[in-house]
Amino acid sequence: MLTKPLKTGILKILSVSSLFTILALYFAINSFSQEVVLEEVIIEETTELTLEEALVIAVTENPKVKNAFLNIKKADNAIWAIKTRLFPEFDFSLYEAYHLTDEAFEFKQGAFGDFPIIGPIPAENTSIETTPDFTTFITATASQPISQLYEISLLIKQREIQKALYDQEFKADVLNTADLVKNEYYKILKTQSSLEAQNEKIVFLTSLLELVNRDVEQERLLKKDSLEVQARLARAEYKKFKLENSLATQKAKFNKLLGRDIETPFTVIPIGYAAPFTVNVKEAEELALAQRPEVESAELEIQFAENEVKVKKSKYIPEVGVQFQYIANLNVELLPENIATIGLFAKWDIFDWGRKQSEIAEKRKSVIQAQNRLDEATSDVLIDVNSQIRNLEEATALIGVTELEQIAAKENLRVVMNKYKVQDALLTQVLEAESSLEEKNSDHEEAILDYWSARANLDRAIGEN
Repeated sequence: MLTKPLKTGILKILSVSSLFTILALYFAINSFSQEVVLEEVIIEETTELTLEEALVIAVTENPKVKNAFLNIKKADNAIWAIKTRLFPEFDFSLYEAYHLTDEAFEFKQGAFGDFPIIGPIPAENTSIETTPDFTTFITATASQPISQLYEISLLIKQREIQKALYDQEFKADVLNTADLVKNEYYKILKTQSSLEAQNEKIVFLTSLLELVNRDVEQERLLKKDSLEVQARLARAEYKKFKLENSLATQKAKFNKLLGRDIETPFTVIPIGYAAPFTVNVKEAEELALAQRPEVESAELEIQFAENEVKVKKSKYIPEVGVQFQYIANLNVELLPENIATIGLFAKWDIFDWGRKQSEIAEKRKSVIQAQNRLDEATSDVLIDVNSQIRNLEEATALIGVTELEQIAAKENLRVVMNKYKVQDALLTQVLEAESSLEEKNSDHEEAILDYWSARANLDRAIGEN
């Protein structure tokens, strides 16, 4: 478990998610060894969509998550199907036939014995003829396996492990979907922020164009200077148009990710920059190993492979069971009308040319392979956690750099613009300062969104939502 400082750090990682979201995702993810119930989450229709709301919608409505949940329910059905083999098996058959030919039963002299006083029965060869008619044969059987109960219990355990694997697949799909939602949300934020910055640039260039046109009229500037500003304004308006198209495409894809109509309108809510925090790497690694579905799945695969070895060994046990059988022969001459029997049945495959030994050896190798996959999954998780921590540290450091560059660019534009108004700076200097500020603003916005993406990737690496 995490120490208090690390828990505080992890909570800060999850600061973009409200308590409501954490609880909703908790009940959706923690389905291992318990029944998972997906409840429809109704969120009031609004044009504003917070990250918390997007996560809840995605976890409950995303088609991939829904299919993963259905795999768990299918596993429940498979488990019950195997359990039914523990109970008696009932068979019933009915055969109704019409005899197309005359039939005769031949009994030789003394077929039923030769007695001292009365002599042979029958006394001479006898033929009993029948006439064509309908006959009915009814058979009812009840069989209860005995020795097979051990093998069936192993098969039940196998299905239960398979269900646990589906649980982990469901958890992985939820984690991956949550990670996708966060990153796509940040991409939309970035495009939306770029669009807002482009609008500000258009306003600035429009105002600048008025000043330049005034100076052209007063013959302080040339016509080419006005044309240059007009060209930059046209380029800015085109870029705005292109960003609007990109934003529409991103929103359609995001709606698809949330499992809703791609035409659903919404706007994302800007996310501010949070203060940096420290993470205890050792405890973060332990938390990831305890929570990542890849590790838990690898451990379950070992259990599955070991159980398969036991299933193959159970094939050495003879099949023994109890069977009750009732037979009714209706309208059949010379045969008893009702026959009821009860007895034991047994089947043992004594010699199989080494087939069982080969199958057991194969399954034992599968156990070794599963252990190797666990080692590989553990290494991958640890590498991923450390990599994401380093990425987050880099993203945090970059924000400070871009913020200073942004402040410097703003001040430079202010100074150059003031000089231009008093004819102490050239138009080219103003345009260069404006372009520099646009670049620095974009760098700073991108750095902030990269920071949040890095935090989202760290959440995923640790196994958190």
